Amino acid sequence: MLTTPELTRYSRNILLSEVGRKGQEKLKDSIVTVVGAGGLGSPALYYLAAAGIGEIRIIDSDKVDLTNLQRQILYSTSSVNKPKSQEAADVIASLNSNIKIVSHNERLNASNIERIFEGSHLILEGSDNFETKFLVNDACYFLNIPLIIAGILRFEGQVLGIKPKQTFCYRCVFHSPPDADSVPNCAEAGVIGSVAGLVGSIQATESIKYLLGLEQGLFGSILSVDAKTMEFRKISIPKNKTCPLCGDNPSIAKIEDIVLKSCDWE
Repeated sequence: MLTTPELTRYSRNILLSEVGRKGQEKLKDSIVTVVGAGGLGSPALYYLAAAGIGEIRIIDSDKVDLTNLQRQILYSTSSVNKPKSQEAADVIASLNSNIKIVSHNERLNASNIERIFEGSHLILEGSDNFETKFLVNDACYFLNIPLIIAGILRFEGQVLGIKPKQTFCYRCVFHSPPDADSVPNCAEAGVIGSVAGLVGSIQATESIKYLLGLEQGLFGSILSVDAKTMEFRKISIPKNKTCPLCGDNPSIAKIEDIVLKSCDWE
């Protein structure tokens, strides 16, 4: 049930026919886990908290670095060298004290991911490394938790909506992690901060729509964003029958840690 202050706080949500009081109560009863409190996680967490998601779990093992402040809008100069998970929790708690916030200052691995994900209605993945993206994809498949996964680089971004056993999975598209150091990250290639804000906001919007039961969205598709040309392209992706996780003859039978292969340059 919504309290009187909550009815006032979320009144602009409730005015929407797609939301209403029942929809807002759905959001209050929801648990969303956000992997990565960085460039993507910052706007996603802020908007999820503002929308009234009842429980938000934050997973990040890093500390705030001065270079993060160009795009990671949850933090300020005083946050530098402090744990991101706790700083993020403090910021969104100051925005909305009506919700439950759980911070995990640890890196996901095969031994802790089921415990952390347990009970989640939805996972948002916004980490900056392939090991975590593939691990989260695999865990969501075995735990049957919907996943919205995104990545950014330079002026571009991608968002994928995945429903385990119903749509394609991350491995259907990318199959397996690339060799270590074969793909540049934001620290090496750069990224425009507002692109992180744009893509992270899309993740939050898709999350809210899913929790409300709105069918139209990105699940089963990839949305590609090119901020230089301001072109958005949505592509429906079929399941890959040869996928090692969800294909006809899967070779992955359990959640395992992902180890990137070293590149051989000699």
